[in-house]
Amino acid sequence: MKKLMVRSFLSLLLAGSSGTAEQVVPDGGLYGKLYDYEVDTEAPIESEVFTPPLTFINEFGTITLYGQVNLAYQSFDDGDTTTDGFVDNANWNTRLGFLYYKELGDITVRARFESALGLRSSAAVSQAFTPSWVDWQRTALRWFELAVDSPYGRVSAGQGSSATDGTTGLDDSFTVHAGATDSTDGFASFRFRDAGGNLTDVTVGQVNDAFDGARRYRLRYDTPAYRGLTLASSYGINALTEGDDNHYYDVAIRWLGDFGDVSVRSAVGYQWVDNPDGANAERVAGSVSAIHTPSGLNLAFSAGRLVDGAGYYWLRAGWRWDFFEAGTTSLSVDYYNGSDFLSDGAKTENYGLYAVQTIDAASLDIYAGWRALTYSDELGNSYQDAAGFLMGFRFAF
Repeated sequence: MKKLMVRSFLSLLLAGSSGTAEQVVPDGGLYGKLYDYEVDTEAPIESEVFTPPLTFINEFGTITLYGQVNLAYQSFDDGDTTTDGFVDNANWNTRLGFLYYKELGDITVRARFESALGLRSSAAVSQAFTPSWVDWQRTALRWFELAVDSPYGRVSAGQGSSATDGTTGLDDSFTVHAGATDSTDGFASFRFRDAGGNLTDVTVGQVNDAFDGARRYRLRYDTPAYRGLTLASSYGINALTEGDDNHYYDVAIRWLGDFGDVSVRSAVGYQWVDNPDGANAERVAGSVSAIHTPSGLNLAFSAGRLVDGAGYYWLRAGWRWDFFEAGTTSLSVDYYNGSDFLSDGAKTENYGLYAVQTIDAASLDIYAGWRALTYSDELGNSYQDAAGFLMGFRFAF
């Protein structure tokens, strides 16, 4: 079952273009054990098949090119009509990037650039709107970062993960592309219908949220790991979105560890949003994921709340096993419960089924995910139940 952990979200990207990985990657790796920095899908893409020829090494440093294509068939049944079509899966979207690092004694200098390709996002499609297939905007820029690692910690500057990014999405089921913690990336713009069949103004994205951090133009500091424990803090602004003058302050704590054959990841983060034009906002959220390595059984739990506002909890149970020689099969079920979105007393409930089949020789995942979505409030409104379905493939290189 070691292959399960190799292909989990904790996996490292860098493997040499020649020789062994140890000859190319410094002790702990670029995103290695020194900082335990990898969380959720923010770690660089790994392809055991295609990484070696895309890694270039010389006396000036190491550069690795990487990316993925993640196209899907999307279907949304709002209780009255079905809207379907082909999309880029925003749960883990299509992207290109490169990493650079250079060791200078005890210091490692590194840089990362990554951008989504701006393909039709599953989060932007609705009953009334289908985006163009290609519409790259600067908001598609995911990483443009310079950083320095030292024995005293890691300092990162530029566009990249804030300290709380990924704290609510820890999940070792490897089914995130079929369905993430909440439904926003898969179906955010779809609208619920009322009992009379009329489209309401309530969207899936408005009543589903994991209160995770985000990528910002930020300055971030991570401490070295001590017995699996790391602390991170960041200050950032949303430089890619016009009209957002907020200042974002984030702190997070993460812990990695093993209890016998059970590997555990955990994180909790606090974010304070300073809004110069309105009310400030605070949120607290976190998650924990555990996998029993010999059996591949895994559990994930996430919860969070806006201070004086909406809250949620989410639970996922999964199983990863090598049923087929081609690669690991990943299965999961989950349940999401949200409260007080849009109005006091409102309730969101979702549950879903997900499956991913990895084909190692082709660096390919084939997946399908189904999620039922319900929403109700105490304002006298009535909303029909809905269901969303995603089926596609993810090709990494």
